[in-house]
Amino acid sequence: RTAAAPPQGAAEHFLGRRHGGFRVRGSKRKDGDESWHQVAGHRRPQPSFQRRGPGGGASYDDLALRRGLVAKGVLLYSGPPALPLPNRDRPDALLWQQAFYWVTAALSAWCFVYTTNMSISCLVGAWRMRRDVEVNWHAKLLAHPDNCPCMHFVFLPNYLEDQGMLLVTLQNLARSPLARDSMYVVLAMEEREGQAGRDKAAALIDETRHLFADINATFHPAGLPCDLPGKSSNVQWAYKQVLQRFAPRLNHIDAAHVFLHCSDADSLLHPQYLSAVTYEALCTPIEERVWRFWMPQPLQLRNLFSSPSFTRVTGYATFLTEMAALTNPTFPGPAICFSTYSTTLALAWRVGGWDADVIAEDHHMFCKSFFASIWEQLEEQGSGGTDSTGQARVSGSEVRVLPVYLPVLSFMVESEDGWLASVHARFVQARRHSQGLAEISYCLLQHMKLLRSRHARRLAPAAHARILSISFKMSLLHLEAHVHALASVMAGLLVFVSAASWVLTLGPSAVFQTLTASGIERVLSLQSWVGVRWAVCVIFAPLPFLFGLMSITTFIVLRDTLEGKFSRDPAQATEIAPSALAAPHVQESARGPGGLTWWQKVRLFAMIHCDYNNGGLFSMIGYGLLPGCLAAWSLMIDCGKGFQYVVGHKPIAA
Repeated sequence: RTAAAPPQGAAEHFLGRRHGGFRVRGSKRKDGDESWHQVAGHRRPQPSFQRRGPGGGASYDDLALRRGLVAKGVLLYSGPPALPLPNRDRPDALLWQQAFYWVTAALSAWCFVYTTNMSISCLVGAWRMRRDVEVNWHAKLLAHPDNCPCMHFVFLPNYLEDQGMLLVTLQNLARSPLARDSMYVVLAMEEREGQAGRDKAAALIDETRHLFADINATFHPAGLPCDLPGKSSNVQWAYKQVLQRFAPRLNHIDAAHVFLHCSDADSLLHPQYLSAVTYEALCTPIEERVWRFWMPQPLQLRNLFSSPSFTRVTGYATFLTEMAALTNPTFPGPAICFSTYSTTLALAWRVGGWDADVIAEDHHMFCKSFFASIWEQLEEQGSGGTDSTGQARVSGSEVRVLPVYLPVLSFMVESEDGWLASVHARFVQARRHSQGLAEISYCLLQHMKLLRSRHARRLAPAAHARILSISFKMSLLHLEAHVHALASVMAGLLVFVSAASWVLTLGPSAVFQTLTASGIERVLSLQSWVGVRWAVCVIFAPLPFLFGLMSITTFIVLRDTLEGKFSRDPAQATEIAPSALAAPHVQESARGPGGLTWWQKVRLFAMIHCDYNNGGLFSMIGYGLLPGCLAAWSLMIDCGKGFQYVVGHKPIAA
């Protein structure tokens, strides 16, 4: 469309008009001139540059003028469209768009703080783990003045697990110096597995009974009332069976000297772990010991290189999150039990063991014990001392999760049917883990119950703060981080669509000339970016730094794992042979005492960095946000009763 004939030279006429939502210096606009400036959302006719005859003003070459104006930083076209499209006739559209960018920017700022703290705390935890694997904890235990006979019950809940993998787990447990005298292994089987499960348990017991003080199997029945099939109900059944079978001995031993270890079928504990837990427990006053959990450092790295990239990212996130929480339990919240942990029989007796109607047994056991401690203190202080206000005060729960800086190695989910099947298997596992959303409501309901009780005034502000910190911590793990990932991806798509539309409108050549002449500042000064340009910078600017920092932290942990620095047993002072694997149970472990070569280290870091950059955000959406939405819907509709517990696929060997 050709504009009306200008009253003066075309160049002067063009510079006196308004284009793309901004004015050129010295420009003037005539009222009613809608052919050159129209409201956003309608078609904006582009000015045409035509040669004019002698009577129509100065003649010029349109291409030369275009190049000259572009070189001076003047955009000839309507400029980039809005982001995605604020309409001047609809200020609410612009408001909602800006609100979205600023909310995403706030989430990004918080994730920047949280991720930086997590990476630094994980580095400190990795250093402490390298330090503690060199300690002979069993020798320290024997030299402890309060050392006395203890009992260690190791629960291995499993269902449809490979017999060879279970045998490797049992043989690894037998490496503990306490295995022959103090370790009682419980194979927590499911009756649903049928005769094959009984035969598998019998074969494992016959092959390893000489390695432990005792090993037996329990079979969790199906169809019990208020019983959801899963790890929690299976462990609770095994726990009750242990109490019945060992009642005569348990009646003659202090419950604070009986330790319960809940592990997974593929988890390989460090040989010194049980000795370290016993030593740390004996160093803790008994009144505090009965409210303590101990937890090793989880490393899901046994099948590191054969797992899909998206699955590897979740494995990285697991040890980063848990190691950071154990190292720095004050920010953003306290450490919570995860997967493999230990406690005393005294604590299990006080809370009635595990609950059979939950899926997330680790989180729920911690939360249940946390509130049990508060209720017990309130009851005990009902007739006790008072503070200045005349009321006894409870400052918080006595439950703590203490770190044991020794590793526990396990598999990531992986299917033998190929890459796509492995990705689906990890989604199924993430769906199960997302049932932990129920613990957020559990904490909030327990808090409301405390507020409505007659003891509400006895709770100090610190107690309320600690309760809310647990709810906040679980919300952060299950909700906030995943919502931030989705918001960042959506913001990136909106910016990409806007930029692509601008390039297609102006033309690649003109865009390149504009950027080279005026730089990116010219683009950011357009009205389309007004009010959101800083928000967009906050959203995307930290990502390279965060991915780089997490890549460095992850590389250090993976390098030490592959070089066998976390697998050493100081009680076995043997040198690694030049051709022997430094970490026999970790895939593609280094050979010999020399560790990885420089080229292997470069490849390892490149793999980690590519995993984070290519699949970090999408893994959080696919394995976090989507399963979380499904879990929330299931919990809202039928309280999660319709959820089917599916065991994750694992490779038979690393």
